[in-house]
Amino acid sequence: MKTLTAWVRAARPGPAEGPDTAGSPPAGGGGTAAPAEAGSATGWLRDNRVTLIAGALIVIQLLWMAALLSRSYFRQDDFYNFDRALADGFTWKYLMLVSAGHMAPLGFAVSWVLAHAALYDWTLTALVILVLVLAACLALLRVLRTLFGNRPAILIPLMVYLFSPLALAAVDWWSVAIQTLPLEIAIFMAVDAHVRYLREGRARQLAAAAGWLLLGMATVQKGAVVPVLLFGLTSAFFTEGGWLSGIVQAARRYWRAWAVYGLMLAAYLVLFLSVLPTSTTPPTGPGPAERVLTFVTTLTGTTLVPGAVGGPWHWSVLGDGNAQASSPAALQQLSWALAVLVIAVSIAFRPRAARAWAILAGWILAADVLPVVIGRLGSADPRVLGLQARYVTDVAAVLALCLALAFLPLAGQEGGYRFAGPALAPGRPARIATGAVLAVFLAGSFWSLQSLTGLTDTRASRSYIATARAAVTKAPRGTLVADGPTLPAVMDPLLFLASGNTSRVVGALARGPLAGRLTWLNPPQGLVPGLMMFNTQGQLQPAVLLGRSTGSPPSGDRCWPLSLGTPISIPLSGPLFRWTWTVGLVYNGPATEIDVRFGGQWARATLPAGRHHYYVPLTGSGRAVDVELASSAPGGCLAGLTVGTWQPARSGSAIPRVPVPG
Repeated sequence: MKTLTAWVRAARPGPAEGPDTAGSPPAGGGGTAAPAEAGSATGWLRDNRVTLIAGALIVIQLLWMAALLSRSYFRQDDFYNFDRALADGFTWKYLMLVSAGHMAPLGFAVSWVLAHAALYDWTLTALVILVLVLAACLALLRVLRTLFGNRPAILIPLMVYLFSPLALAAVDWWSVAIQTLPLEIAIFMAVDAHVRYLREGRARQLAAAAGWLLLGMATVQKGAVVPVLLFGLTSAFFTEGGWLSGIVQAARRYWRAWAVYGLMLAAYLVLFLSVLPTSTTPPTGPGPAERVLTFVTTLTGTTLVPGAVGGPWHWSVLGDGNAQASSPAALQQLSWALAVLVIAVSIAFRPRAARAWAILAGWILAADVLPVVIGRLGSADPRVLGLQARYVTDVAAVLALCLALAFLPLAGQEGGYRFAGPALAPGRPARIATGAVLAVFLAGSFWSLQSLTGLTDTRASRSYIATARAAVTKAPRGTLVADGPTLPAVMDPLLFLASGNTSRVVGALARGPLAGRLTWLNPPQGLVPGLMMFNTQGQLQPAVLLGRSTGSPPSGDRCWPLSLGTPISIPLSGPLFRWTWTVGLVYNGPATEIDVRFGGQWARATLPAGRHHYYVPLTGSGRAVDVELASSAPGGCLAGLTVGTWQPARSGSAIPRVPVPG
């Protein structure tokens, strides 16, 4: 606790600030209380009560997030990013991958380290997330004390950030957490260093602000908006007169800062635009204006505003396990009414409060709305996108700052209210109203978290990965495995195609001493004795070819004889649509070569002597397979054939014998 106290006290802007009691009334009500003895426990607790309360709130929030993480697990994009980290080296090309307009080199770097250190280890990953959460909380406490001093009132915006349901979507999903949490740290620390520079003008403070801006830009493209946020805060709250006049003053007075930030922003934009054409999902136009309007109204009305006041209270789950806001209509309306009331009260009491809310709106538009409109809206349902809380998780950080700026005077600039004594003393109506609104927010946040926790069920994906890990460990060296899709809860094959196959997701586990234990076949062809396949529980099962088979040979023969220059057509039990199929031949005879055709595509099969099952992959459609002897060597005969796909058998010895519980 001494370390925490020392660290956050370093945020004090100057000697004008006192201990944590600054801005508080004397203890004991109307009389004058005798001061506590210097060095006494009572005096220490009184002097550090803001720090102690803030520390307790942060611990509660960490326990809250730990409970959520204990029920969470890796999701679709996480497996893709980890598998890519193993497949690629730590190169510039790897770090600069752009998808749907997103560039996030920091997240890829951390994922690369985790993939090589402890692949699919959720405990370690959750610990990293909690460390980032703690760092973000301490960074916010620091910047609040830098901006407003040690007054107890800073605990209110701190609580709004700590317990905001908007942050839930940034915690339980690794790919979102590694983008959002470092961005929030960068926002808080950049504001802190920048404000110190405004007050003291030291070059090292400007360098620190630039460093935090670099962190934000390396995290995600939203970091490019942070310099604009700094200019907005400076012109609105660190100048005199109207806002337009403040913009001119800020530009002239602090031109060195804008020159540094501007050069960084320009360099970032050049880099971003240079790699944007390589995006795996190219940005598309948003389509008609109605689509944009639907997205914006859904995002703000159903997700953002309810989340800002404690909602959405109820969640629903998409097919890939992604929780989306599903707030009841009546509560949506109440949340809007409460938000409007808070904004109106702040504007009524503080002339510059409207500037804080304008800055918040500008951040939402530039950082959260425009990237989605440009990068995803053209290829997705706008209403579904608008329900994704992950697009506005960063708003919780900016909301906490703007809420404080709307209600509190800056340190050294006491006053600034339209009315005298506005309300922050015990027993006054404003404090009662503040407590009531805060209670509503905290109750809604608790309900939203409980709703999300009850909805989150990752046992299937946890069990699948744990079982597959055991299968890789126990399988005999050289086991042949037919590639196929993983469990959809792990990676949906419709979204990730071949990247979601077991050869990528499960194959990533076969590293180090386990390398070479499994041999993946995609597709299996030729003679594949002992072929196995992963089932939907992560076990290795014998693989079987399931599909359309032949009936009995004609005229009571035991097989279809093969002869040179005389092709035969072997009918199937039913038609098959065009697909990449495997033709399984049951051959008996001397070594020879045959040509096999299905749906117009021919393939040659080299058959060894004896009785064998031989497999030929072909793409086509139809209801018959044509076979012709292609060698002058004498041919045998086909006892039967099957055209189908590889599936894990429902019976037979599995590895491991039973799935590992999730």
